[in-house]
Amino acid sequence: MKKGSIIRSLYFYLTSLVTLAIVVGSLVVLVNLGLKAWVFEDANNGYDSVLGPPSSLYFVETSSPDKAALPITQGLTCTDGCTLTDSQRTSIQDWKTSFQSWLEANANPGSRNARDAVTALSFLIVALPFFLIHFRIVQKDAKVAGDEEKTAIRPTYFYFVSLASLLMIVIAGGFLINIVLKTWVFPSAGEADELASKVSTPVDFSGDTAVASLVSCGEKCGIDQETIALAERWDDEYMTWQEQNSRTINNRQRQAATSIPFVLLGIPLFWYHWFVVRKEAKEKKHDDLPPHSSI
Repeated sequence: MKKGSIIRSLYFYLTSLVTLAIVVGSLVVLVNLGLKAWVFEDANNGYDSVLGPPSSLYFVETSSPDKAALPITQGLTCTDGCTLTDSQRTSIQDWKTSFQSWLEANANPGSRNARDAVTALSFLIVALPFFLIHFRIVQKDAKVAGDEEKTAIRPTYFYFVSLASLLMIVIAGGFLINIVLKTWVFPSAGEADELASKVSTPVDFSGDTAVASLVSCGEKCGIDQETIALAERWDDEYMTWQEQNSRTINNRQRQAATSIPFVLLGIPLFWYHWFVVRKEAKEKKHDDLPPHSSI
């Protein structure tokens, strides 16, 4: 086989592999979002753990003569009056903007799902035509090529995709079986996970001390009522986030919604590629057998 033909074949198989990976990844995201929207509805309930807790407030003075940052203060003090520094005003404004964005994001969790769906759909629309075109050429070349023109690139591609899809099935299937066993067969193991999720981890609460100081010293420090109202709301939002984020059932449903798409897409992907490569291997083995001699 000529060098130019090998490079051409390598290009088409490599492009098919890359675009196929993008297509599968996009479909996994879309199926995951569909499952969370219509099957595992509790997977979307509560506050999104990706966002984390509501934004905390920290006061850091950076206007020292040597330009070095001073230690973080716990909050505002207004016993003997209150005059905010420029650094404190900047910290309060940054916290206000961040907390408002956090509230907007949590108030409309569907917007995040819509954003993820649009992103996945965009990649799918771009990658799918390229994959279909390149893979069609690959299949066409394989039909017209003689045995002497075939290389190891084609079986390598099919075996690699078969292996990758098999790993998708095994790993995702393992997670699903784990969920089933903990839910219906060994509920004590599920209870252990639930208890572990309720164990509180050390959290730095210096940020909420500063937020509380906005309420106690807000009027004396000349802070606007909107900021004070946000500070009053912060504690309730944090407690709600902590409660919602500790729901074990949400975690199980999220795991199921994440694992099922890999199994659903991995099975046909593995079956097709494994079937093709084994079929062609048998045909090649049959063609290589010496003809029967006539008597």
